[in-house]
Amino acid sequence: MPEQSVLRLSDAYERKSEELDLELRIRFININPGYNEEIVEKSPTLYQYVKFVDIVRKYQQEMPFPEAVEKAIDECIKKGILAEFLRKNRAEVLRVSIFEYDEEEHMRQEREESRQEGIEQVNDLYDKLFELGRSEDVKRAVKDAKYREKLLGEFHID
Repeated sequence: MPEQSVLRLSDAYERKSEELDLELRIRFININPGYNEEIVEKSPTLYQYVKFVDIVRKYQQEMPFPEAVEKAIDECIKKGILAEFLRKNRAEVLRVSIFEYDEEEHMRQEREESRQEGIEQVNDLYDKLFELGRSEDVKRAVKDAKYREKLLGEFHID
C-alpha cells in the first residue's frame, strides 16, 4: 500500500456519472511499520496498536490465525503493549479479529461458488440449445451477454 492515498466512495459505483450529488473522500494513511512513522509516534495508543498487529503477523507465519492472535495478546500483555485494553477486552479482540479473518475467507468462497454456479447455468443453457438444434443461438450467446441473459430467462435457468 502507498504511504497515503485518497479513497472515494464514487470509485465503488457500478455506473459512473459526470455530476456527483454527494462524494465521500477518505484520506487513507498506511500505518504499517516503515510508513508514516511521525504520525504513529505522536499517538502512544496507535504506536502500540501497530506493534500488536506486527506481532500477530509474526505469529501468523508459524501458526493458524486464531492461535496467532491469542499468542500475540499474551505477549503484548506481558510487554505492556495495549495491556490494560487487551486484559479487559480479550474475548472481543479475539472475536473481532477472527471474524474479520473468517469474513475474508468466506467472501472468497462465496465468489468462487457464484462463479461455478454461473458456469453451470451457462453450460445448461448451451446443452439445451444444442439439444434443440439452435447452434446459431449458442454462437450469438457466447459473444452477446444480453442475448445470453434473455435465453437464460427463456429457459428459466437461474
